[in-house]
Amino acid sequence: NQVKFPPEDIVFDPNVLTIGTGMEEHNNYGVDFIKATKKIKELCPYVKISGGISNLSFGFRGVNVVRESIHSVFLWHAITESGMDVGIVNSKELLDYTKLDPSMKKVCYDLVMNTRPDASELMLARTEYERACIAAKKEGRHKPRLPRCLVQDLPRKTFDWDNVEPRKATEPPLPVWDAAVNHVPSHYCNTKITHPKIAAAREGKMPTAEVAGWPDLTTDWAQDATKYPAGFPHFVRGRDSARVYFTELFTSQVAMYDGAMGTMIQRHKLEEDAFRGERFKDWTCNLKGNNDLLSITKPEIIKEIYTLYLKSGSNMIGTNTFSSTTIAQADYKMSHLAYELNYTSARLAREACDEITAADPTVPRFVVGALGPTNRTGSISPDVEDPSARNVTFDELVEAYFEQAVALMDGGADILMVETIFDTLNAKAALYAIGEYLEFSGIDVPVFISGTLVDQSGRTLSGQTGEAFYASVRHAKPMCVGLNCALGAQQMVPFLERMSKVAECFTLVYPNAGLPNVMGGYDDTPADLAKYNEVFVKNQWVNLVGGCCGCTPEHISALKQMIADGGHKPRPLPDVGRPKMWLSGLEDLVVDDVHNHLGLPFLNVGERCNIAGSIKFKKLMMAGNYGAAMDIAKAQVEDGAHVIDINVDDGMLDGMAAMQKFVKIAVTEPEIAKVPFMLDASKFDIVVAGLKWCQGKPIVNSISLKVGEELFKEHATLLRKHGAAVVVMAFDEHGQAATEEDKVRICQRSYDILVNQVKFPPEDIIFDPNVLTIGTGMEEHNNYGVDFIKATKKIKELCPYVKISGGISNLSFGFRGVNVVRESIHSVFLWHAITESGMDVGIVNSKELLDYTKLDPSMKKVCYDLVMNTRPDASELMLARTEYERACIAAKKEGRHKPRLPRCLVQDLPRKTFDWDNVEPRKATEPPLPVWDAAVNHVPSHYCNTKITHPKIAAAREGKMPTAEVAGWPDLTTDWAQDATKYPAGFPHFVRGRDSARVYFTELFTSQVAMYDGAMGTMIQRHKLEEDAFRGERFKDWTCNLKGNNDLLSITKPEIIKEIYTLYLKSGSNMIGTNTFSSTTIAQADYKMSHLAYELNYTSARLAREACDEITAADPTVPRFVVGALGPTNRTGSISPDVEDPSARNVTFDELVEAYFEQAVALMDGGADILMVETIFDTLNAKAALYAIGEYLEFSGIDVPVFISGTLVDQSGRTLSGQTGEAFYASVRHAKPMCVGLNCALGAQQMVPFLERMSKVAECFTLVYPNAGLPNVMGGYDDTPADLAKYNEVFVKNQWVNLVGGCCGCTPEHISALKQMIADGGHKPRPLPDVGRPKMWLSGLEDLVVDDVHNHLGLPFLNVGERCNIAGSIKFKKLMMAGNYGAAMDIAKAQVEDGAHVIDINVDDGMLDGMAAMQKFVKIAVTEPEIAKVPFMLDASKFDIVVA
Repeated sequence: NQVKFPPEDIVFDPNVLTIGTGMEEHNNYGVDFIKATKKIKELCPYVKISGGISNLSFGFRGVNVVRESIHSVFLWHAITESGMDVGIVNSKELLDYTKLDPSMKKVCYDLVMNTRPDASELMLARTEYERACIAAKKEGRHKPRLPRCLVQDLPRKTFDWDNVEPRKATEPPLPVWDAAVNHVPSHYCNTKITHPKIAAAREGKMPTAEVAGWPDLTTDWAQDATKYPAGFPHFVRGRDSARVYFTELFTSQVAMYDGAMGTMIQRHKLEEDAFRGERFKDWTCNLKGNNDLLSITKPEIIKEIYTLYLKSGSNMIGTNTFSSTTIAQADYKMSHLAYELNYTSARLAREACDEITAADPTVPRFVVGALGPTNRTGSISPDVEDPSARNVTFDELVEAYFEQAVALMDGGADILMVETIFDTLNAKAALYAIGEYLEFSGIDVPVFISGTLVDQSGRTLSGQTGEAFYASVRHAKPMCVGLNCALGAQQMVPFLERMSKVAECFTLVYPNAGLPNVMGGYDDTPADLAKYNEVFVKNQWVNLVGGCCGCTPEHISALKQMIADGGHKPRPLPDVGRPKMWLSGLEDLVVDDVHNHLGLPFLNVGERCNIAGSIKFKKLMMAGNYGAAMDIAKAQVEDGAHVIDINVDDGMLDGMAAMQKFVKIAVTEPEIAKVPFMLDASKFDIVVAGLKWCQGKPIVNSISLKVGEELFKEHATLLRKHGAAVVVMAFDEHGQAATEEDKVRICQRSYDILVNQVKFPPEDIIFDPNVLTIGTGMEEHNNYGVDFIKATKKIKELCPYVKISGGISNLSFGFRGVNVVRESIHSVFLWHAITESGMDVGIVNSKELLDYTKLDPSMKKVCYDLVMNTRPDASELMLARTEYERACIAAKKEGRHKPRLPRCLVQDLPRKTFDWDNVEPRKATEPPLPVWDAAVNHVPSHYCNTKITHPKIAAAREGKMPTAEVAGWPDLTTDWAQDATKYPAGFPHFVRGRDSARVYFTELFTSQVAMYDGAMGTMIQRHKLEEDAFRGERFKDWTCNLKGNNDLLSITKPEIIKEIYTLYLKSGSNMIGTNTFSSTTIAQADYKMSHLAYELNYTSARLAREACDEITAADPTVPRFVVGALGPTNRTGSISPDVEDPSARNVTFDELVEAYFEQAVALMDGGADILMVETIFDTLNAKAALYAIGEYLEFSGIDVPVFISGTLVDQSGRTLSGQTGEAFYASVRHAKPMCVGLNCALGAQQMVPFLERMSKVAECFTLVYPNAGLPNVMGGYDDTPADLAKYNEVFVKNQWVNLVGGCCGCTPEHISALKQMIADGGHKPRPLPDVGRPKMWLSGLEDLVVDDVHNHLGLPFLNVGERCNIAGSIKFKKLMMAGNYGAAMDIAKAQVEDGAHVIDINVDDGMLDGMAAMQKFVKIAVTEPEIAKVPFMLDASKFDIVVA
């Protein structure tokens, strides 16, 4: 209001202060700034808000990614919510808010917005993590994984079938066979079971009755249905279902198992002869220690032990068959006795149980057929030199366990228990064998499973956790599962608790009597065991309790008593919810609960151990380098793979051998084996071979209906028995599904067969509906991505609980070679497939997976268009983007800066708006007004220059007016006012002193295209004047040549100059320019006539005044006006005259101002109506002239219209000092010219594009006076008057101008022709543009409208480069102190290349001459086009330095 400063040119800096310092009073500094910004912009229309952003994060210096992330979050909120516009930043390091890691964004938000009191501490923790990442990179280590709690997880897409209310379980999960599902009691008549494989297991293995010591060798154990009362707690074999019975038993009480067989045998202190007995007295090897053999050689001892346990309270007893497999008995050369050992031991237990049951039928006792671990392991190599070595195969284990199961059942077992499992692969073989037995026999036998965790790590000997062990065996649908051996009860507590939390069936525990002592014995007394086991029953973690090593009948009695005394209840079965896929390696993995490292609900299946997915892996496999291949697998797990895909399909490789060897080695590598495997092959027998070496629960990839329905079912059944999950490809007998319809049809058919016929668990089915290649250029491929995504959703709706997977790399195959493009396509595809359709699984390179939320918006858009097929040219656009990325790769390789992404591909954020933004454009009635009162109030100039006595104006005149005699006038007046009644009032008449020139020219320029004059020099040349004519009498003795000093002719040949003026006026010019192009002290110095500058201007203006008044008198309806012309001078403020020194100048701004000030005074004293700064080829000179004119108008208090005309020197459309026309206008518009335009250098034809652009930006009237074409070889101009008229017509036809004239080569005839062309065409002048809300408009060599700026991240924000600020760059400071301006310029250039819109220049330092340094830096910078194209921010603590 006081200074009249344009509000749009004000930038407030409300002080960005440091947050995260640990001082509470600093915590709100970010919020204060953001809130203040909004309030200031509401209260102060059109202003900008800036700040030194680096101050904000000063407390976190040293970790740039943290600092820049804080800045990014701060700027996002300050810009988008409060309208911050400008900031001093390092553009190169500015991070895109939309690409910030979500966890980083969250912690920065909490800090910036002060949302939690511990925000600074959390940011310090994040800073330490980032330091660790930097260290890892430096040392060549993998980046540490961000703590999972810091990753924000996306919700999983849900379907109707997800909304399953958990229900109370009435029994454990049931096996698939009918007898179990329908609770059919076992008939216990094993003679009826005649399946060939069972018969083969028995054949020739039953001893004679005489040898066995029984009168008969029965295998039938059914009882009379009336033997005991019906219903629980009674039980009759053949009448009652064991499954139903144990469900009731385990839900009503904590049942009792037995104790240790070995401990009880040790009490008898048996020696070798006892083990041998009569039958084996001549055996060729020692038999002591073969406890299982005692069932044959000392049956009375074994039966007695059984009986003691039963009498101590055991509801069930385990058979003495821990080592009764052909494999374990091979150590004693007794493999052939395996069937007999199991049969005999089970029969002895059967007899003992039946005897004790008969004594109390309300507590029936049961035989648990025990299948031990064997003394060989499928998962562990016996050779430390060869991790792929094994001493037993899966099939050998199955065969051994199958024979054992047959014999145990033939001997009278009620239950089969796979126990003391330290290698889960052995247990899986046992369960497979049991499954085969149950399938072949058609009976229902409850299966129990008990694992052994070998130490406090809570893992089996083969490395699995308890949860992974359970996940690996749960496919067998055990009725009861738990832990035994290796540990005492105290050590088992955390592990049993975890087992109790995950098991869907009943749970058991039978720990050792403590840990072994130094003698190998066990110290827990019965009371100890009871005490230490109480935690299990008190917390209801178990349904069945017993003891293992060191435990005796007394221990079992104590346990039973403790349970009775405590009234402890059994563990209830967990509620049944919706089924989930549960995989395992050494650790378990619930796929439905997985989120990957990007927070997506998605299972990353690592693709790099797939010959088709990695050339490196293929080469290693072909070379047999399994060690290095394992490194690839490890790296995938480290990089975020949840599952490792293993595929060794290659025609040159033995796939069967390679798959087995790879898996056998991989399972011994904890860092690999901890995750599940996906066994992947085109041949089914290869995946089955690999499956037989996996102790965990893997995925098999793949099966399909391509092989026909029967073989498909056969494959699926086998995989179900092994407990594997399966990938089912969308293939059928007719081929691969490509369309959405075919994908859905084939998958639905496959699902119905698998679930309803094969009884495959639906949650273990993964459909692969075929990810096919897009962007191939073939139209029929364009919708493949959409078809997959839509099919995924439909399949999941129709096929409850299934997963959807795909080989993601197929999608982008057409863009191979440019990984960032491929991974971006994958990221967009996965985002939509996962979040919208529920895709769960994918074979990917986890390390290279890109976070969708961090994708460059333009990349995201082009990928979206391609994946979702939203536009027909999507493939072409992606190819273009691919080429850009290739260029980036090349630039990086060659050490060049990354090329800038075409601006049209960056998505811009909307600017925060305020009430004052909603300004409806209004019609302009006049050009923008200067700030002085006379102009604002349209006060007519008094034209009485004698009244203007300001000291500076008086000084400019002093001693410079010639005498009247010398000048040739009777008086030397400076007053040009006319009588107010001289001409009628109102337009088109004009009387000086009465009428406002501003008002008059507004009416003139809005009503007609006005005419300017032509070339003064061209007309002078017609007179062919020689040296003497220029000298005249007055300067005949001048010491230097004067020919060429055209301005001097106003003194020496005034009649010629006045005649030229008159000719132009008669040809139609409304106004004529004075003959003062070079009438400054600076230009006249070439002729040693600087002292004549005032006189030259006064005289020329007075001659023009007289000519105008004479022509006006002849026709007062067309008043004529004098345009005081201020030329460019022959020196330039922006351009160095010395090619060796870009900082050199031959004139200063202040010298230019002084010269122009004197010229303006003299022109006005001589009678000028208008002042025009013309033929500008260096805008700095023009700014000096305008500054001088401004000073004159301020000191005089009058209103004089100012015109400005620039000169673009060639077809580049730039001035000699490098500015575009728009930048030129932006640089001078502060002077509020009434008219602006272009002249000289070019002809009308060449000026067309540049005048059009000027017409589009100028807020005032516009002018043009081109040359009569381009100069010919002789330096002349060839455009005739008719040519000039023709070539100028485009300007008036398009209404681009208000004032037209001619420059070099133009004559009165040309002006006449122009005027006639306008009249004939009825052409109208250019209307003033509408007036909208003001905007900040800066310029360097190019212009910049700050209010319209978006930075390289799409933010509505002005990046002010901070690196040419001594406080912002140590490197810059060192260079400035060393005077190395060249290298300092490189810093400035780099900032522009990196996205700075403005360069901040600050050389404040106590050790530096700031005044000299600032000037030198700027003088050099303006000569460097790559720097000077952007505006500068002149930054200093001392005002005189910025002014300099």
